[in-house]
Amino acid sequence: MKMLLAANILEVFGFDWRSLLFYIGNFVLLAAVLIAVLYKPVKKMLESKRKSLDDAFAENDRLRAESENSKAEYDKIVEDMKVENARVAAEVAKAAEKRADELIGEAQEQARAIVDAAKKEAVTQKEQLRTEYRDSVNRLAVQVAQKVLEREVSEKDNAALIEQALSDWEDAD
Repeated sequence: MKMLLAANILEVFGFDWRSLLFYIGNFVLLAAVLIAVLYKPVKKMLESKRKSLDDAFAENDRLRAESENSKAEYDKIVEDMKVENARVAAEVAKAAEKRADELIGEAQEQARAIVDAAKKEAVTQKEQLRTEYRDSVNRLAVQVAQKVLEREVSEKDNAALIEQALSDWEDAD
């Protein structure tokens, strides 16, 4: 019955078994031609695009890895530079401190030399003043003695002579 029903349907649509076979053969032939002409080239083109995309992704991954390596090298160089800068800064600070100590030492030495020279000058001036004082006192004593010897002097005259000799001595200076 099913067969009968299928045959009736074919007859209703105006198909016979030969034309159905012809249509099926044409469909298979068309599918084969489409597969040969369109599917394989399209598939080949898609495979080519997929391969180029895979290559681009691989190149991207390679460049990313290379970039990360370069960044790591750069970071290492920066760290090394920071360490080197810190070392150089420490050396410069040490050298500056040493130079400052040297300058302070030189300044202290010069100050000692100036103080020593001033002390020597003071001693020399003191000795000169003593010598001048002794000479002045000797001159004064000689003058007083000369005046005393010239005449007899009373207590009052003696005080006046000493006052006169002292004023002469002050005027001479």
